[in-house]
Amino acid sequence: MGKALRIGGALVLVLALAASWMWWRTLAWTGQLTSLKPHFDGQCESIEGIAGAEDIVIDHGAGLAYISSHDRRNRRSAGAIWVMPLNAPDTAHRLALHGYDSKRFSPHGIDLWVGKDGTRRLFVVEHGDWSQSRIAVFRIEDGGLVFDHAVTDPLIRRPNDVAAAGEAAFYVTNDLAAPYGSRAEFLEVLLRKKGGNVVYYNGAKARIVFDHVGYANGVQLNNDGRILYVGASGDQSVRFFDRDRKTGALALKDELVLHTGVDNIDVDPDGVLWVAAHPKLLTFSRHAKSARVRSPSQVIRIDPQKKTIKEIYLSLGDPLSAASVVAHFDHTLLMGGVFDPRVLVCAMTPPSHAEQD
Repeated sequence: MGKALRIGGALVLVLALAASWMWWRTLAWTGQLTSLKPHFDGQCESIEGIAGAEDIVIDHGAGLAYISSHDRRNRRSAGAIWVMPLNAPDTAHRLALHGYDSKRFSPHGIDLWVGKDGTRRLFVVEHGDWSQSRIAVFRIEDGGLVFDHAVTDPLIRRPNDVAAAGEAAFYVTNDLAAPYGSRAEFLEVLLRKKGGNVVYYNGAKARIVFDHVGYANGVQLNNDGRILYVGASGDQSVRFFDRDRKTGALALKDELVLHTGVDNIDVDPDGVLWVAAHPKLLTFSRHAKSARVRSPSQVIRIDPQKKTIKEIYLSLGDPLSAASVVAHFDHTLLMGGVFDPRVLVCAMTPPSHAEQD
């Protein structure tokens, strides 16, 4: 009896130590043990009333920013696409949807395609009533969005972000393998399983072009369409892919590990990457359930030529919690979050000549 008790006690101790080690490891990789020092060299203005500005894309030629907005804590609510003039951010307003059921509109990632003739199309990850997600394509006409077509496919199972690659072609990230709302969702993230992937749609057919990604998130093409950038929250990295522009095929070129929960990626006119990230992922999970829990916001600048990485902005969650996107123009950052009802317009202090050199 005594021997059995000793063996049982030893097993309990081993299990307790294993559980403690796994929990410590989880706290470490999710950033919960990291000390954060908020900073930003500039001033921010808050534009209120734009709920859950999860993604932003800038039309630099037109001087406009398009914003994907949805109250994601209330999936029954209707989302919207907002347009914000860069020279007058406080005049941002919702765009009318023509030919599409706006009552079930649940936008997520977005991207802009500008044709050679100047026509503009907005590609939208659209979850609808969450029974069948799709990529909806709208023509931007007369200050509104005119529905053109939508793409559904079994391979587009959990779309997160989209990168327009032509008038009808695009790349899309599926973040996880687990179904929406399942218990497996949290475990897939917590255990860092690689159930995400990247799908390419050539205008007629979809296929997986990169697989086994730990929570595939932001996706963006560079300015000449030769390189695709893919952010992964679980892998905490940004991958660089050489892209065959005829076939859409990808070849992994490089990977930068950022040690943070990478979200959306913006490529500015100079080819610089601006990455929004979540440095404390478990805090973000708690924030998703309650607005009272503030989640840190982080902005990282990446020079893809020099492979330099610089943290530009870091807050503990105020005035914007859980920033999911940052877009850059003229020394100014536009920042949106997954849940907060605002967009930040942040003017950066221009670098000195010494810093530029």
